[in-house]
Amino acid sequence: MWSSFIKTRVNPSYFYLLLGFAFLFFSNGRWILPAAAFASPIFLIRFLRFQKPFKGFVFLIIAGWVSNIFIWKGMMPASGFFYYFLMLMMSVFTSLTFVIDRIFSRRLKGIVSTFVFPSIYVTMEYIVVSTNPSGSYGTLAHTQSSLPLLQLVSLTGIWGVTFVITWTASVVNWLWDHAFAKKILRQAFWAYALPVLVVIIFGQIRLSIPVESKTIRVASINIRKTYWENRFKANNDSITQEINNDFLGNCDIAASSQARIVFGTEELINLPFDRETAFVERAKAIAQKDSIYLGLPMCIFPNGYPRVPSINKITWISPGGQLLFTYCKAKPTPGEGSYGDGVIRYFDSPYGRIGSAICFDMDFPALIRQVHTMNIDMMLVPGNDWKEIAPYHTYVASIRALEQGFNLVRAVSQGFSASFNYKGQVISSQDFYRTNDLILYSDVPMKGGPTVYSVVGDLFAWLCIIGFLIIIVSSLFQRKADMTSTKE
Repeated sequence: MWSSFIKTRVNPSYFYLLLGFAFLFFSNGRWILPAAAFASPIFLIRFLRFQKPFKGFVFLIIAGWVSNIFIWKGMMPASGFFYYFLMLMMSVFTSLTFVIDRIFSRRLKGIVSTFVFPSIYVTMEYIVVSTNPSGSYGTLAHTQSSLPLLQLVSLTGIWGVTFVITWTASVVNWLWDHAFAKKILRQAFWAYALPVLVVIIFGQIRLSIPVESKTIRVASINIRKTYWENRFKANNDSITQEINNDFLGNCDIAASSQARIVFGTEELINLPFDRETAFVERAKAIAQKDSIYLGLPMCIFPNGYPRVPSINKITWISPGGQLLFTYCKAKPTPGEGSYGDGVIRYFDSPYGRIGSAICFDMDFPALIRQVHTMNIDMMLVPGNDWKEIAPYHTYVASIRALEQGFNLVRAVSQGFSASFNYKGQVISSQDFYRTNDLILYSDVPMKGGPTVYSVVGDLFAWLCIIGFLIIIVSSLFQRKADMTSTKE
């Protein structure tokens, strides 16, 4: 009797919604479990299989909105009403991909129906990354930590990883729809499992190929915690000067430890406009004395002009004391203003070709993609995060190294500093909150590695977009043909 009541009164699809909702809390944001990013869409697609599209859409929006509020708290630079609205919009766009899959996948037959969800998801992510002021921050590919899988990024960019995750969910539901029949399982093996296996094997082979054996020691310098806590207090000019002097003193220490390239975290050096030249001259003398390439991450603020924004930049000095280039941050955190022209700059050295970007710049694949014509071997990136986004934000930056084939050192105050080779393997790391060490040493390969993605760019994303449009047109023609045959 009770079982019959359950069957008649309770729609079992809500159980799938509950499972998908639970996995959502670990599929991105603060509590990422890579497997949850695969599991959540499986059950959310399953839920929609038993719902009318609009009703299911509403439920998914609510589920996504609630989970977003919790998993992105502290990780998004937003607060108040705008934060809750932003979380709602994120949920709407994501839920839309599930509804489109619900509508069009049923109009197609066979394994081809499984391509609807991954193609629309990649399409949606491509649109968001191309237009969103947060870049690739929060995209599905950044939930994964498996290096064999992430080597796919060197071929397809982040879109390939997103495709694998969402295609898995679609294929599982296709098998589920057919009660995991042996014939369908065989089709899934050849069409899905074998290609994914090839992707993993490719990743393992790429990781097994030795990296350039010649390395150069790079030192990245952080700020003392006591200085950080007091630098923004009133009458802090003396503290600022102490920080600036401390940086130059640590350059000497780094050089004595065989570091040939030295730089610091974002805006470590704070100077009014009229003091910049004098400080740079001091830095030139240090670079010449220690025979190092020296990167000065500076925040330059105009004297007496409170409404003029400060300039966030890094200036590089050669061992001979020459100015090599100055790069201004191109993608400030939303609300900070805009500084640079977005052109990546570099210099040639005996240790390879070296370029720089600053912090949030690394969240934008299109900005960093310009380095593919520059043959840059190493990117040295000052950053400044906050506790909630560490180490997530540094690993987001490491994906750019995988895409473009350069080695990376990201020096971060209030966060997780780390260096990576061009395969995404960690060379060294340092947690600002768990150590009092001010210098991170990284023995970085002098040569990067070529990637397919650096040449073809977002070709895979465009193939997904074209594929989705073909699927829509094909399903519409199929529906028209079915209606015509029914009338006859």
